[in-house]
Amino acid sequence: MGMLGKRIRVLCVAVALVAGAGAAAVPAHGAPGCGGWQVDTLVQGLEELENLEPDGRGGFYLTGSSKVYHVDPAGQVRTVLEGMNVPRGLQLAGSSLYVIAGGLWQLDTATDRLTSVSTFGGNGLLRLPDGDLLTTWVGTEGGPSQGVTRYRHDTGTIVPNWSPVPRSEGLALSPDHRAVYTDDLFTGQIIRIPLDTPDRWTVVATVPGLFPGVDDLTMSQAGTLYVAAHMAGEIHRVDPNTGATCVIASGLASGWTGPSSVRIAPDGNTWALYTTLFDGTLRRLRPPADVDLTPVRIPVKLPPHLDR
Repeated sequence: MGMLGKRIRVLCVAVALVAGAGAAAVPAHGAPGCGGWQVDTLVQGLEELENLEPDGRGGFYLTGSSKVYHVDPAGQVRTVLEGMNVPRGLQLAGSSLYVIAGGLWQLDTATDRLTSVSTFGGNGLLRLPDGDLLTTWVGTEGGPSQGVTRYRHDTGTIVPNWSPVPRSEGLALSPDHRAVYTDDLFTGQIIRIPLDTPDRWTVVATVPGLFPGVDDLTMSQAGTLYVAAHMAGEIHRVDPNTGATCVIASGLASGWTGPSSVRIAPDGNTWALYTTLFDGTLRRLRPPADVDLTPVRIPVKLPPHLDR
């Protein structure tokens, strides 16, 4: 979830970093749950899409290069915000949609009222069970590293480098709510950050390839990670316990137009994986019958001054 122009300028740096990143995780292309995924396109023709968030009613919020869209269950698209400063991460809590766009913003989805919450920025965005928010620093923003930054909702305090991860993109909460996972755009590494000791982050897997361009990730309640690799045009399935990876969808788009974000959301009476792409499409990945895609649940816990 970052500006494509800046990413193109750092491609050579990325390749150099990958070359020194160490051995890739063991591929698991024949493992259960890796084949048989069905892909279809739900929406197309939008701006370059950065991120998505299920609305809890069968639709989605999407961030484009300057807009925030809402897509209803019938596939009808409405622009809810425009003229934004490169909107990126999204998180929904009750009627409050939080957006990273040159700072942290809160949109009341019932009234479309937009409020500035904080000037801290970033790329990925995740709401923790206690109501705090995390955001990531990719390394293309300029200035000193912010690592993973924590916004403490009760005091409004910003804690840069709460976890001093050198670079990170997406964020996903573990099923036990004791850790978050993130990914490094440049190296393809998947990183685990314990919530109680965020300075002790560890690399648990590496998505194979010279420069897959891992951009975002999500996690199922079963403990499986799904990772969007936009340069490779692929979605990867990752076991954080063993480091094994496999491709569940490929050829989605080429190069810089590939997948930018992934989320688990309802698909009728079951679950599917949904992905935004920089080519302006929203796509659905239906899993084989033996894959449990139940998402990790994050309870809503926000103080009255934020949940307005």
